[in-house]
Amino acid sequence: MCLIDLQTTYLQITLLDETMLDGRQAIKYSLGSSETLEPAWQLIKGCEWRLSRIIAGLETLDFNTNARDNDFANQLSALSVRKFYAKDKRLLAPSLIGGLAPLTKVPEQWSITAAIALLSNEQFEQPHYLARPDKRAPTEQLLLQMLDSPEGWDITANGETITLFYHQSPVFSCRIKLDNYTPRLKR
Repeated sequence: MCLIDLQTTYLQITLLDETMLDGRQAIKYSLGSSETLEPAWQLIKGCEWRLSRIIAGLETLDFNTNARDNDFANQLSALSVRKFYAKDKRLLAPSLIGGLAPLTKVPEQWSITAAIALLSNEQFEQPHYLARPDKRAPTEQLLLQMLDSPEGWDITANGETITLFYHQSPVFSCRIKLDNYTPRLKR
């Protein structure tokens, strides 16, 4: 899965993964020339408009040299190729942007993705905000924090109850309620 951005003289390809929760893990390739887009178009045509061929070719290039750019000397001498990591933390795979499917069964091993699905589909009851027991549990804020900063979260299960920990501190607990799920638009 990838995002394509055709700029003035460069084609930018960002490789994404459905499990990637931090956009800074995404690998980007920039292909083009400082003067014209023609070398990038020639590459696209040479790969018969198949993105999989372009990506396969990019993955064979050696970017561990001292040279900042890689040139396709034999094919397109005017084409410059660079590989770098995305700087945008909020860059997510498109599949993560859509609605999360509700859980159909309790996972054997809880993950942050399963906890996010449980909370986003409101498949729980008896929420307790352990960080501030006198306040209502801010599930929407917890969801955003889990999506924005997935590192540091742990989930433990004890029967029908899960507890979310952030950097080893208990933050939230609730009772799992998978039955009678109603899509949000029908509530």
